[in-house]
Amino acid sequence: MLIAGAMAALTVNQHEIALTFAIWQTPFVLSMFWWLLAAFLVGLFVGLVNAAWVGLKRRVENRRLRQSLEQANAELERLRSVTIEG
Repeated sequence: MLIAGAMAALTVNQHEIALTFAIWQTPFVLSMFWWLLAAFLVGLFVGLVNAAWVGLKRRVENRRLRQSLEQANAELERLRSVTIEG
């Protein structure tokens, strides 16, 4: 992969461009390769942060559900041990 990236850096169109968003333009110019690499790395970072956040939420929810299950099982055992007087 590193070799493929190096080859792409050497063979890609080397025209330097500045990005324009509506009326704002980046104050510097880079080749298209570097803009695409930066976009890829930002996307990778955002994806990893999102995956970590979702995983954390699931672990917290799992812990809450386990505690609720333990409480329900304890209540069930308590109710099973109660004798019914008739």
